[in-house]
Amino acid sequence: MEFSRRSVAGGLVVVLLGLALVIAGCSGSGDGNDVGAGTGTVRVMLTDAPLSDVQEVWVQITRIEAVSSGHGVQVLVTDEQIPDEIELIELAGNPMLLGEPLIPAGRYTQVRLILNDAPGANYIVDSEDVKHDLKVPSGAQTGAKLVTGAFDIEQGETVTLLLDFDAAASVHQAGASGMWIMRPTIFASVVPGETLQFATIRGTVLDEDGAPLPAGTDEVLAVFVETPFGPISISQVDPTDGSFEIPSILAGTYQVYVAYADPDGWEPTSPPLNLIYDQDPLQYIDISLDPDQTLDLDIVVDLS
Repeated sequence: MEFSRRSVAGGLVVVLLGLALVIAGCSGSGDGNDVGAGTGTVRVMLTDAPLSDVQEVWVQITRIEAVSSGHGVQVLVTDEQIPDEIELIELAGNPMLLGEPLIPAGRYTQVRLILNDAPGANYIVDSEDVKHDLKVPSGAQTGAKLVTGAFDIEQGETVTLLLDFDAAASVHQAGASGMWIMRPTIFASVVPGETLQFATIRGTVLDEDGAPLPAGTDEVLAVFVETPFGPISISQVDPTDGSFEIPSILAGTYQVYVAYADPDGWEPTSPPLNLIYDQDPLQYIDISLDPDQTLDLDIVVDLS
């Protein structure tokens, strides 16, 4: 059976003009180190996707910085601008503006988010109202890894840097020790201007008999949403009923696929699974999202 791609129309297609340029850093001239002289404005915003098995995830962010080969490290937000504690789950669908710094125009190849990794600085409250400290390996030394995060900014331009601090992908409980560990997984989307328009993707991932798919002890089943330049968001599939939801994704065009993943680093541990969607065999579902749209995807995994 041949598996292909399938497009899902979402009404009027909203294409984020320039998304490929700012995320992939593919535009510009010369060696790409400088797009233009002067400065531009970066609106730094923070959001999160919900985490089903805990009530609250609290973090202490000390600074956010961008790295450029032409301009070195530029601090975007300092601890004086950031609230002492941020509860991530309440940010789902309600992004927080952290700062609007002016930075030198040019190409930035990396964004880093630095956490306070002192004992007790970061913690969760589980479904039974019990507080657990989060261990954050190297949170203050190397900074949190951003899955995507390259962007260009031109003189006089304003871009919005949306940091999706994915608690579901970042937080897990170690099996042997029972310790809760955070290895931050953060997705960065960069769009021109100041306006962010969000949509929702939800649905189910089931086998051909309508049953949820099992996962091994060291992996989870996940729905990946990506552009040609990397993942924008990931949602773990609920192993009890096969449901998933991504409540605040920027309107635009994406590809969706399903794969098993390592919950520690959230890297795929399998190739994209063979799917049946709208009676067609495929591996990737092409989608387009309008602002405020909720797109329901009922995905069947072909295990034959």
